[in-house]
Amino acid sequence: MGVCRMIPDRFSCDFERDGYYFPLDALDDQEVGVYRERLQEILDSDHASRLGNRGQINNLHVFSPHVNEIIRTPAILDAVEQIVGPDILVWSTGIFVKPAHSASFVSWHQDLTYWGLSSDRQVSVWLAFSPVNEENGCMRFLPGSHRHGQLPHEDIVDQENLLTRGQRAVIDFDESESVRVELEPGQASLHHGHLLHCSGPNHSDHPRLGLVITYLSTSIRQTKSETDYAMLVRGTDEFRHFRDIPKPKALFDDDSLAFHREMLVNLNEVLYDGAKNRESAIT
Repeated sequence: MGVCRMIPDRFSCDFERDGYYFPLDALDDQEVGVYRERLQEILDSDHASRLGNRGQINNLHVFSPHVNEIIRTPAILDAVEQIVGPDILVWSTGIFVKPAHSASFVSWHQDLTYWGLSSDRQVSVWLAFSPVNEENGCMRFLPGSHRHGQLPHEDIVDQENLLTRGQRAVIDFDESESVRVELEPGQASLHHGHLLHCSGPNHSDHPRLGLVITYLSTSIRQTKSETDYAMLVRGTDEFRHFRDIPKPKALFDDDSLAFHREMLVNLNEVLYDGAKNRESAIT
């Protein structure tokens, strides 16, 4: 599965310098069509309201065989391997939907702020299942901002903010220096966990649909909880810092949903560590 593409020679240099790379051709048109239908099936199901809200569902690879296929897309793993090495875990997945004319947004932030991970040997992959552009709320990256390391953040209460804690980086910068991450269906962007990024509202007549996948080196461990979960997708895991996630047997099978619930309870403890306002990692 996946589009057979050679990773550009400049990939590693560009990622190291800028903190991101796009577009990466990951899926062909047929695969996009099939997987989009399967993602929509999840969003339209009776389970959706229990698994998430505001157009966001986390860790779909735990209960969806098709998402479990997506996270193993060769073109994506080949690029990820150049960043984190040959032994690769998936720590999380999330589907993000911005409906047409939605006010939902994501404030400027760094992914690693509240994740409790022991190092930055990770990368986030954002895979488009619809056209993604400025009008419908594409991401914006601030080139080179990953080199600042971890920045202070503040929690902002805003019902339209899709982030778990409404976190916002406390830093002054020129937004005109940011770049728009515009993608076609089947293309992906990759970004470093310390890269400043955001996204705006969807002003278009069509929904924006994307899947984000967080890949880790197997050497990383969780620092905020004694237990955390991940799925090996390439190589071997000699460290065993994470509890292994079993592959789902079928969509929404009982064992997978029970495991998913267990994971989200633990994830809440990690993401909301020290927070004054708690909701749920499902949101």
